[in-house]
This record gives sequence, structure tokens and C-alpha cells, in this order.
Amino acid sequence: MKRIFLVVVLTMIFCPLAIPSYAEEKKVEIKDGVIHFPEKDFQTVALSKLTFSFPPDCPQELLSIKGKIFRGELKKTGRLNITYTNLTYLIPLGYNSDTKELTVYLVLEKGYGSGYEVKPYQGGLRGIFDLENGSVLRWVQSFRIKTQEYRLYFLLKNENLRIERSDGFSADYSPVGRLPEES
Repeated sequence: MKRIFLVVVLTMIFCPLAIPSYAEEKKVEIKDGVIHFPEKDFQTVALSKLTFSFPPDCPQELLSIKGKIFRGELKKTGRLNITYTNLTYLIPLGYNSDTKELTVYLVLEKGYGSGYEVKPYQGGLRGIFDLENGSVLRWVQSFRIKTQEYRLYFLLKNENLRIERSDGFSADYSPVGRLPEES
């Protein structure tokens, strides 16, 4: 009985040390002006493609997310209780003080398509900043993919973001990386 107890105690102590930490694996790296995401075969993003603009008079909530990269999994439970997921990253790009528009860059693991031809996709989302009701964002180049609304909420307690998409997908986003200061 003492041996079983000893084995259980040792297992409880040493098992967590043997299990890899997924939080450590999910780090975003920026090398040679390119954002590399930790997932295998995930698209990269060249910083030269992105234009950042956060004027000093933009809302404080936007200044708090400036320079951060957020990660989340869009999820939706469909028919037959099948859960669909799509790993995504958000990169806040800026705010226009005149039009009150917020712009973010979204990198999707699976874009739009039919059947097995669904490929990764990335592009800009833009919409009027609305802290109370959520900012309704739409693809900047809507002619390339179907029209989709992304409602962006700021979860102010822990600097996280939430997206609720018009087709029922939703995700909570947390910071997983920082952009270089000159961006």
C-alpha cells in the first residue's frame, strides 16, 4: 500500500514537469521583417505589407492593444453537435480619428472556399469603433470573399478581445506577441 501511495505522489509531482507547456510553444517570432506563427504550415505576414497608424487622440482602449499580436480560435457548434474551429491571429493596424474607423489585420488558418479546397487567408478588417456595442468590422477587399461581419469587443479586465462573427463563429483573443517598436 505504501508503494502505491509513493508511486501516486511521485507521479503527481513529476508528470507536470514532463508534459510540454503549450503556452511556451505558442510564441510568435518576428525575423527579418516577417511575422512567423508557431503552428506548422501557417502563413507568414511580412511587416512591409502592414501600415500602422495610432494617432495620439485615438481611444485609450486602442492604444492598449497597439503593437500586440492576438491569438484565438473561432468556434461554432453546428449540426450533429460537430464543433468547427479556425485558428486565427489579429494584428491591430490603426485608427482614423476623422472617420472613427478601426482597422485590424486577420490571419485565418482556413479561409473561405468549398469542400477540401479551403485555403489559409489573410486580410484587413475595417469598421467604426464602438466600445459599447462592439465594432462591426468587414473585409476591406470584400469582393474576394463572401461578406462577413466581425463584431469586435474589448474585454477590458484582462486586455483580451472577443470576436463574434455573423455566421455564429466566435473567439476570445489573448496577446501572444509584440511587434517591433518601429512598426
